[in-house]
Amino acid sequence: MDWNQALRRMQPRPGRDADPRRNGASRAASLRRAVSVCIASGKGGTGKSVVTASLAALFAARGRTLIVDADMGVGNAHILQDVSPRASFVDVVQGRAAVADTVTPCREGLDLISAGSGVSRMAGLSAYELHLIAQGLQDLEPAYEYLLVDSAAGISDQTVAFAAGSDLVLVVTTPDPTAITDAYAFIKVLVGKRPEAVPLLLVNRVGEGGHTGEHSGVRVFERISQVCLKFLGCEPRWLGSLPEDRAVVDSVAARLPVVVHEPGSPCAVALQALSVPLAAELGRQAEAGLGRRLVRDLDYSPRRGNR
Repeated sequence: MDWNQALRRMQPRPGRDADPRRNGASRAASLRRAVSVCIASGKGGTGKSVVTASLAALFAARGRTLIVDADMGVGNAHILQDVSPRASFVDVVQGRAAVADTVTPCREGLDLISAGSGVSRMAGLSAYELHLIAQGLQDLEPAYEYLLVDSAAGISDQTVAFAAGSDLVLVVTTPDPTAITDAYAFIKVLVGKRPEAVPLLLVNRVGEGGHTGEHSGVRVFERISQVCLKFLGCEPRWLGSLPEDRAVVDSVAARLPVVVHEPGSPCAVALQALSVPLAAELGRQAEAGLGRRLVRDLDYSPRRGNR
């Protein structure tokens, strides 16, 4: 980022509140909103939350950033930030708190909203409950530059709704055949929901099980891309790959993003490099607003009730 870009980022947005938790009023639709990226995966265990935590830490150095843990009821994004949220989306849907009340500061320029843990019914929220969350996010968006969604794994309607509502979707997979299959399945469902979506693909844990080097990641991308082109008529875009790295295991144990705990490690260096084109891609987005798009897509009306 050059100095001119940095200065533009530092210019305050109209109506921005220094502390979004103290601003309960809805902002005008004309305000600039955080650009959003949903970090998703077809299956669990691909390292999606690790990627989200590190990208959020890197983006926070560029501008105010919010992590939204959308793994409802079994969220763990707060663990990698070493914070203990006092409230979560569980409190929102149970009527004990507004979305703004659940914002938890993590470090300078970085906040988090927790999904809550151990509440099974959160995996299947009603239209009204999702609408409550969407409206709350819509009110918070103008206070941030970046919004990162740590998505639930899989292809549930709720998971795909968050992905389809984001400006960009980053699909994280590994060279494992089941992860590759599930990455394609996720892309298929996402494109069915939002045909214009062009997800980015990140191959994690290159080096695991004998899959070594950048070319291994490229080969995984090519396999998924070919299948998508054949059966969906579209293909994802390549973002890059991350190496298998013991530093990731150590950073999780320390409850910190790997770019914070071991910034010189191979995986952290790769994440730092990948964050640059990702930030550039986000800079080209129209800032539609995740919350605002969710509100529109849900099309909830109290007169119609839950759907």
